[in-house]
This record gives sequence, structure tokens and C-alpha cells, in this order.
Amino acid sequence: MNKKEAEKSFEEIKRHLIETEEDLRKTGIYAVDIQFLLGILVLVGLGLTVFLLGKTLYNLIWIVWTCILIVGFFFGYRLAKRIPLMTGVTSFAGKLIGMVWLGITISVTLVMFIVWYSGYTPYLESFIALLVGVGFFVEAFVSWKEFLIAAILCWIGALVDGFFPDVTNLVFAFLIFVTMIVPGIVVKIRFRGKEV
Repeated sequence: MNKKEAEKSFEEIKRHLIETEEDLRKTGIYAVDIQFLLGILVLVGLGLTVFLLGKTLYNLIWIVWTCILIVGFFFGYRLAKRIPLMTGVTSFAGKLIGMVWLGITISVTLVMFIVWYSGYTPYLESFIALLVGVGFFVEAFVSWKEFLIAAILCWIGALVDGFFPDVTNLVFAFLIFVTMIVPGIVVKIRFRGKEV
């Protein structure tokens, strides 16, 4: 291979990398809808949990979270299926991110049911925050670097939650708001009316 062919190959590789990065950005913009939906659902669940704890209706909490999981799975799946149709993009990196978040969601669901069955609830929110931090960490290296901040916040929140369990619901609500709701609002405002 001569120098001219090597430069041409290098330019072709650069072009594909730029296209992939743009495709991931498009996918990420539409994936924010899922993040926003799940953030709202978890905040509603936390609010209902605090309300039910205050009324000593402990046996209804699992019903609330089961309903939230079902609604989250249903609408999250529908939104996820919509992304390739809206963007025209189906990339390996996008599938990888989707599988990471699906694995985290399944893990959190199983842990929640184990905790509900066993009755052992300490550190549940810390464990969930750790898993969500891993999801954001992977996503930061595949799509948007800003997700690294969300990962670090989740890990710090998990530590705070573990050391100060009395503020569990407050810490968890703060994490959900800062890592899921706020980014969703920012992205929606930033790209409102723009062709993606």
C-alpha cells in the first residue's frame, strides 16, 4: 500500500468514526425520553413510598413498585423501539448501551423482589445507585462524556446513603432528579425545534 492509498483509507476511517459519533448523538437525544420517563416514575414511587410509610401501610409499597416497574418496562420498551425509526440509526454502540441498561434494570428488579421477599431493606438504594452509576459510566465512554458526572454522583450518593440511611429517600430523590430529570430537561431545551 502506498502513501496515497494509506491516506485515503485513513480518511475513510475518520469519516466512519465521525458518522458513528453523530449517530450516537442522535440516538442519545431520543434515549433521553426513556431516562426522563424512568426518572419521573421513580420519583413518583419514592413519593408514594414515603406517603405509605407515614400511614404505616407497608404492605402496599411492593404493589406501588410493581406497578411502576410494569409501566416503566412497557413505555420504556415502546420508546426504545421508536429510536431507530426516528433516527434511522441502529448501531452496535447503541445496542450495547441498551443492553447495559436492560441488564441493570433486570438486576434492580430482581434485587427489589428479593428484598421485598426477605424483608431486608438496608442498603437497597445504595446498591441501586451503584448499578445506575455503572450504566452512566459505560454510557459516558460510548456516547456523551457528561454521563461521567452522573456516574460519579451516583457513586457518591451510594456512599452517603450507606453511611447515613436515615436520609435514604432524600438522597435517592436528589440522585434521580440530578441524573435523570435535569439532563432530560436540558437536552430537550437544547434541541427543541432543531433537526436531529
